[in-house]
Amino acid sequence: MNTFLKDKSLEEVLPESVFSTPAVSIRVEDTLGEAASLLPHHLETLTDSLVATSNDRPVGIIGGIEVLEGILKNQTAEFLDKTKIGDVMSKNLVIMNSKSKFSELVDKWLETRRAFAIIPNQYNGYSVLSARKILEVGTGFKIKTPISAIPPKKIITFHKNDTVRQIIQRMFDNMTRKLVLEGTSLFINDRIIIQKLVREFNCLRDGKDFLGMNSDIFSLEQANNVSGDLTISEACKIMQDMKSPYLRIDDKVISSWDMVLILSSENLS
Repeated sequence: MNTFLKDKSLEEVLPESVFSTPAVSIRVEDTLGEAASLLPHHLETLTDSLVATSNDRPVGIIGGIEVLEGILKNQTAEFLDKTKIGDVMSKNLVIMNSKSKFSELVDKWLETRRAFAIIPNQYNGYSVLSARKILEVGTGFKIKTPISAIPPKKIITFHKNDTVRQIIQRMFDNMTRKLVLEGTSLFINDRIIIQKLVREFNCLRDGKDFLGMNSDIFSLEQANNVSGDLTISEACKIMQDMKSPYLRIDDKVISSWDMVLILSSENLS
């Protein structure tokens, strides 16, 4: 490629869709339980996290990290129902503009360790940029580099007899939102856990020991097994069509975040 993608502006790498995904907001005075109820609809989507607002001004973000970290510390309905968003939100809110370089966005994400940003739009509001959104960069440009060029990383696994607490703790210990069931291509993510917490355990209001239960209470998702010869563009297209984008090549897994890193590198053709 004559000009690396990383050197292009956000409006150049996303010429038709940089403003197309509206931010979903929640007020700082709302509760963690209310955030938990909203998140299953947005985790792993183009919005990914919720923007916390104060007087209609964005001041932070809240997502699966904050909810799961909260219930690890205090597994009670009272905690979820009384804890205010403003007390637990991340204040590392990345705000970009359409002229910012793609590399600047990725550098911010590497710094905050969170692939989420907002961008002011023409409607006096904000649009969202996420790792999944960046898959559109891969499909918008014809990139022939094979996905085998993506550096391998250790597959973080869990066992079927692990408890919910052990699974969540392993996610935090390894700084990942996905764990693969040992010996399979099935995986669990934060959306699956929070969806179960909200829909079947009523945000802990049933008094059951959610964290002490085994992983067999969850319906896992399947990683898409693909060939390493697949191009970056082909892989991004496949991932766009998945509810939870996750590919597996033999002993390697590829997430939306891995695609962000390869698309912002100089190792493309």
